Amino acid sequence: MKIVLTSALGLVALLALPLSALAHAYPANENPPSGAVLKQLPAALSIAFTETINRHFSGIVVKGPNGRQVSFGAAMLAPGNAKTLIVHLRKSHRTGRYTVLWHALASDGHRTHGSYGFELAR
Repeated sequence: MKIVLTSALGLVALLALPLSALAHAYPANENPPSGAVLKQLPAALSIAFTETINRHFSGIVVKGPNGRQVSFGAAMLAPGNAKTLIVHLRKSHRTGRYTVLWHALASDGHRTHGSYGFELAR
């Protein structure tokens, strides 16, 4: 009887956990967004995530059409926003597809990663 009661209490405790504590950090908003066609490369790129992230173990790399990295410096959190990463971009006039590679460590310890692309056209 004691084992059944302990198991039942444990199940109730698990069900009472907020769902956000079990969530992973995924992009909620990208700037520039996935699939965008731009006339010029912005000075910076940002990704807003669904969860608070650890900036020390999260990052963004942006590669140009020739495969060379156009992002520079470490990605940093937006001022006053622990859910948004920003990375600076070098000036580039090379037209074509740019690839954004990101990885994030949510404050709850879950790791996620992914990629998306946008284009620079004249």
